[in-house]
Amino acid sequence: MIGWLSVSLYQIAASAVTVRWSLYVLNFIDLISNYNTTRSLVQAPIAWSEDSNTFYVTGQIINLPAIAISLAVTFILIIGIRETAIVNLIFVIIKVIILLIFIIAGCIHVDRTNYNPFFPSNQGIVI
Repeated sequence: MIGWLSVSLYQIAASAVTVRWSLYVLNFIDLISNYNTTRSLVQAPIAWSEDSNTFYVTGQIINLPAIAISLAVTFILIIGIRETAIVNLIFVIIKVIILLIFIIAGCIHVDRTNYNPFFPSNQGIVI
């Protein structure tokens, strides 16, 4: 029973991550191109309303980008461990490059006067 519940939990978690990734993919497509991606491809058939704290029916049938992402990840995992490790390495390199760009871009906005004096003078103990 515990094994089946764990499998169900992992499947639900993977589905939630895949649905969020599909939204990121469509936002990225909107950002880099003039192609107007429709939100009807991304919305789930049932969604949660933050206003009324209830579920509601969106009228959508399928989330195509989420299915494509799931199939792509499944294909990479089926190919083998070496290929999966290479894809994982590429993603890690991309993340590190993005972090370095963020750090370098933030260094421009550092005010060096905040570091003067770097070590404050010893005032002794004040009682």
